Amino acid sequence: MGKETANIAGKSSVIKRILRNPISGPYIALILLFIISSIASPEIFPTFSNVANILRQASVMGMVSIGMTVVLLVAGIDLSVTYIMAICACVMANMMEKSAAAGNNGMAIGALIFVLLIGCLVGLVNGSIIVLRGAEPFIITLGTGQVIKGITYIYTKGAPGGTVTEFWKNFGSESFLNLIPYAVLLYAVMMVVFMILLHKTVYGRHIYAIGSNEEAARLTGIKVKINKIIAYVLCGFTAALAGVMLLARVRVGEPNGSSGYDMDAIAAVVIGGTAMSGGRGNLAGTLAGVLIMAIMNNILNLVGADPNLQIVIKGLIILVAVLIQRKDD
Repeated sequence: MGKETANIAGKSSVIKRILRNPISGPYIALILLFIISSIASPEIFPTFSNVANILRQASVMGMVSIGMTVVLLVAGIDLSVTYIMAICACVMANMMEKSAAAGNNGMAIGALIFVLLIGCLVGLVNGSIIVLRGAEPFIITLGTGQVIKGITYIYTKGAPGGTVTEFWKNFGSESFLNLIPYAVLLYAVMMVVFMILLHKTVYGRHIYAIGSNEEAARLTGIKVKINKIIAYVLCGFTAALAGVMLLARVRVGEPNGSSGYDMDAIAAVVIGGTAMSGGRGNLAGTLAGVLIMAIMNNILNLVGADPNLQIVIKGLIILVAVLIQRKDD
């Protein structure tokens, strides 16, 4: 009897520790959402092809969310990511169209590097203005986003254009060993890289310190300004890469093709437990948030929900997640 009591107590203790973990909530919600979605659409939702489609969509949103997580950890925000995605996709599509016309159907490394640099440059501009001028991240990134949007429309004349090489067509539609979409593999690699960056490097420790208490971090000798600017550069980089991944899927540069990814990314990061006040959160939680958002988008489309209703639901999710965070604080 004593052993049985001890075993029960031990199991209860393990369960309590799991539930106390900040990321347990998002993963429990993810499991419940998957079950409910399977019941709501049993013939389509749980099929292998639909799950693969969800993962492809999640990989693009997830890539944006990686950089957004880093920015939110320093108590910032970046509303320009959706426009970075758009301009990078359009520029790369036009560059690849010329490359394909010349008989080059490969990776188009030059075009890839160029658009990634565009993303980093926008991030550098955002970070520099916000940090060096003490400006509000919300206003500055909204402003730069509108500038980029205008440039994109001038560049494309408001119309879809360009194409992708065979390499990127395969990347956007094929799977490794016919199991794992290549886009998901790229997202997984970037997740590992950024997890190492945030949890195993000096920079990562500085990011958390800055988000927790910026003044205290400054007094300990941490270069707050440089580290915060780098956070925005990284966010611009992941947004540009997400734009390339989206382009590989739709196969044409679309000025409006990335609309809504900023709100989806913010919702995913906040659902995953990253505090908008900074200093708390991790990419493991963000992954759960990304999958929740991807499944929600998918099931709402499957049941024929009004697209405007989807926007309302996403907004409510962000509000509820922030209110829960405030209560925990």
